[in-house]
Amino acid sequence: METRIPQIEPVNNTVLGQKRKGDSDGNGNSSGNGNRTSYKQLLHKEKQEHHQQTKQKQRRQLLNQDNDLPTLLDCFQFLDSPDPTPYAKVCFESDYGDIFQVCIGDGRYDGMRTQLYRYQKNSLFKILKRELLPDFFLDPNFNPLRKVDLGGQSKICHPLLPYFQFAHGFNEADNPWLYERQQYTPEASPVNSQDVSWYSDTRGGIICEDMGTGKTCECLALILLTKRQMARPPLQGEMLPCVGTVASALETDFCDLHSDIDYSDRTIYRPSVHSLKLLAGKAALLSCVESLRVMHDDGLLPIAMWRQLEPYPPYYWVNPIVEKRPRRGAGSYSTYQVSFKVYMSSSTLVVVPDNLIDQWVREKYKHIEDTGGLEMLKIDSSTLRIPEPKKLIQYDIVLMSVGRLSKEYIPIDSNISELRHLCRCYSRGLEHCVCDKRKKVASYRSPLLRVHWKRLIVDEGHIMSSRNAARSLMAAYLIAERRWVCTGTPTHNLVHATSEIFTDTQTAAIDEMDDSLQMDYSDSKGSITSQSLADKHCHGRRKYKVDMRESSWDFFQLGMLVSKFLRMDPFAQSTSLWSSIMVQPYKRDERGARGRLRALMQSIMVRNRPEAISSEVQLPSLHERVVKVAPSQLQMLTYNTVVAFFHINAILTERTGRDYFFHPENKKHLRQIVENLFYSCFWFSASIQHIKDGIENGRRALELWEKGEKPYSTKDVALLRQAISQLQHASADSKWIHSMQAESVGYYIHGLPACMQTGLHLVKETISALSPLSLPLEFPLNPDKPNIPLNGTNTLEEPAKLATADQITNITTQAKFMLMTTDDDLPPCSRNLSPREFTMLKDAKIAGCTSSKVVYIVDSVLRYHRDEKCIVFVNSQSEAIIIDDALHLARVPHLLYASHGMSQSQRRHNITTFSTSTVYNTIVMDVNLAAYGIDLSAASRVWFVSPIWQAARERQAIKRAHRLGQRSPVFVETLLTAGSIEEALWTRRQEISSDDTEVIAKGVEEDSKMCTVLSNARFIEHCGISDLFTMQMPLLPSNIRYPQLLMDKFNKWYPDSADGATNVPFFKAKRLVLRVSEPNQVDKDVEHS
Repeated sequence: METRIPQIEPVNNTVLGQKRKGDSDGNGNSSGNGNRTSYKQLLHKEKQEHHQQTKQKQRRQLLNQDNDLPTLLDCFQFLDSPDPTPYAKVCFESDYGDIFQVCIGDGRYDGMRTQLYRYQKNSLFKILKRELLPDFFLDPNFNPLRKVDLGGQSKICHPLLPYFQFAHGFNEADNPWLYERQQYTPEASPVNSQDVSWYSDTRGGIICEDMGTGKTCECLALILLTKRQMARPPLQGEMLPCVGTVASALETDFCDLHSDIDYSDRTIYRPSVHSLKLLAGKAALLSCVESLRVMHDDGLLPIAMWRQLEPYPPYYWVNPIVEKRPRRGAGSYSTYQVSFKVYMSSSTLVVVPDNLIDQWVREKYKHIEDTGGLEMLKIDSSTLRIPEPKKLIQYDIVLMSVGRLSKEYIPIDSNISELRHLCRCYSRGLEHCVCDKRKKVASYRSPLLRVHWKRLIVDEGHIMSSRNAARSLMAAYLIAERRWVCTGTPTHNLVHATSEIFTDTQTAAIDEMDDSLQMDYSDSKGSITSQSLADKHCHGRRKYKVDMRESSWDFFQLGMLVSKFLRMDPFAQSTSLWSSIMVQPYKRDERGARGRLRALMQSIMVRNRPEAISSEVQLPSLHERVVKVAPSQLQMLTYNTVVAFFHINAILTERTGRDYFFHPENKKHLRQIVENLFYSCFWFSASIQHIKDGIENGRRALELWEKGEKPYSTKDVALLRQAISQLQHASADSKWIHSMQAESVGYYIHGLPACMQTGLHLVKETISALSPLSLPLEFPLNPDKPNIPLNGTNTLEEPAKLATADQITNITTQAKFMLMTTDDDLPPCSRNLSPREFTMLKDAKIAGCTSSKVVYIVDSVLRYHRDEKCIVFVNSQSEAIIIDDALHLARVPHLLYASHGMSQSQRRHNITTFSTSTVYNTIVMDVNLAAYGIDLSAASRVWFVSPIWQAARERQAIKRAHRLGQRSPVFVETLLTAGSIEEALWTRRQEISSDDTEVIAKGVEEDSKMCTVLSNARFIEHCGISDLFTMQMPLLPSNIRYPQLLMDKFNKWYPDSADGATNVPFFKAKRLVLRVSEPNQVDKDVEHS
């Protein structure tokens, strides 16, 4: 085969006809000694170009193929539920058979108040199996090829063969699989399992049960069942990741303080000869301390002997990691070594988010008995000193907040490496040498790092996937034999796996599919078919399609958990191995890559399918409803102004250029105006100046079009005129201008006395009420409240006043001040309210609100809050403030759970109060904070003020109430503003849920169909309703009464006037002070008054 040599084109800066240095003369001779292009170089260049073209083609094929590959979400959704059956024989015949027998046995565990469900016991069995009998994991450099017939009796095989095999009770010769290297060559021959490298599996994993299925209860049961077990001591010389090297075997400081041997009369003193009691005590502590603890708990060990042994737990020395390369200027002397003790422990360190630490305490006392249960230490305060290791290891559970753990982080090698330098204290201008202080600081180790923990559990542990966060770095320093991540969402996009709701028909179809698609890696011919089965299994119920960029981020997060936190070999050796061994082969769709990934996830993840849980646990019914609420007049004006800006921007920019909202480089401004549009469906304060600018810009554009300078279409001109009209309509409404200037939701007050109306906006129109026939859509009327008469002959006598929540609060404060008086014979002051004015003020009502959603929420909470627990989910801080103000005005005792203005301790306190109090039955929660981890099963009424784009986040929030422990039906209502963009958002969400080809966009503005809807947003037409006036809340609290002393004054000074005097002689608030020494000056003061 001949290789085609490309012709060399002359260089542009070379003159034709002139020989260059190094050119050939036609006979193959070179005309110079310069660089020349040989045939080998040309061949090499052509091969490089061909290689680059091939790589680009493969990259394009890979991008196209990524759309068809099952994502991590697909694999996660269809993991098999834990099943103890394949592992039962191996586990029961092991040294831990009694624990496994108790685990899957019937009844409650000793020390637990709660009896676990069967699916929880199956999960616990898998957790214990991974801790006590870890498996072997196939070296990813090998791929399974085919099965062979071993002959004879069938042996026990691991259910995840060929990628996993038993490490106990299994012989490698019984593995029927043949393997080949990943870089397959025709000369290579298949090898059996004995010639393949196997890595020991990690003693831990990811507990990723769905929300509200009892993950905390499973963790507590795990700690209780293994309460008497000690961590396995490391070998001398063993390397502890991120910590250092084990420098000694186990030691103990036990000494015979009460020895009966007296050496005073002996001629020869032998201090090296120890008593038998000392030798026996040390041997017991170093070899069988776990048995001693068991004997003590069972009452078989004398208390006096245990008290002598307990203060001296075994430990080993560790040489920490130090900087290997000496810095410039370092001396030649040896490095200062700061070895430290690490104490062996049977304790479990549980790290939880700050807002969940009180919930863990409640769960512990709820599920674990007080006597014979678990001893727990809670550490959450940033100022609380952590006890010494000898104290920590005395507890079964050390509960610590993530924030407190992060504060303990100090880089291990940063201070130690500085000790190799010579003393330079005086040369730096210090009066005293601080080297000893530096050594003391360098030798400090957090007590958490000086304990060899039996187990580390991180609740909501997906936060440990961060690479450089202090919490992740500190967790890497901790010495723990068993490591568990407890979270319902191991990676960001796996949250969508929990958002699916199965009906009875869907569940039946799922069961039928599972029967036909069992996890099998071989067909009848013995060839591997895991790839095809994985495809069918993953695409069977696929409900969501994740963007490939998000899918890559999922792979990265899972890799960080597997390599850095779980420390699973070989990925723990280097983080790049996860990408090169697992991710890239999977994306290239190499043989065996899908089966390896799914087997790995099936092994390390503990998760029950929803149908497995629903078959055993019958939760109370869940009722969900969408309520469409018609906007108030002011809401409609605000919404239409934001829509007008969309259209004016589109027309003026001619839908091109960077100024266009939907231009790819204008995402920041698009996101902002989209947020404003959704805020206006609840309440949004627009800028009056922006409205004026919008009108002016629109008029200029019309003038340019009329002059022929702008080629706007007829449709765009009509749309521009409509947008200008909407802006003019809003700017001409005095109520709307007042509300925008106040930057707050307005409340309509009826019946306010004239003396209290200062500074309030007068509503010119009379308050019109709503008849049942004119109510908007699904807006309910409270039958217990009287309706305000309709327009016409039955209008109210007085117009209403528009006030903000702060102004209404000031009215209440002012009323209290105007009722104050003194016990004297003087007449009442002008600031005092007369009995008639107080009666009017007492009868004054808060009749309505400028936000229809606020009216609906307040009306609903008032209806249910006395008998049921209520949750109001908001999307932003502004919504939380408005709802909080409205509930304050309605005198509803409630709590807040917001992101700003509240500390972690305040949020934790509010959660505890809401769950236990009989007074505070309502809580307003930011859905972005409250959607994960919190148990609010006491609530049965849930409202979403606005629809949530991410359906998974909404399911997470609902699961705060509809979960294990819920005893009442849960009613959920989502409010939509009729005719607004919220209806389009809800419709789009249903489309994504029903179509498995739809891609889940991270934000509304990133979804192509929603962008089309936004660019063609419609104005809300006037629905014929001025505002909603169904609240009818009293303005003053019921505990404010007219003072009897003030009533007596009015009766005394104005006995003939039923209403009280209107012109009192002393109208000043301050009383006159008579000066006896200057009587003339008093007369002048009175005349001046």
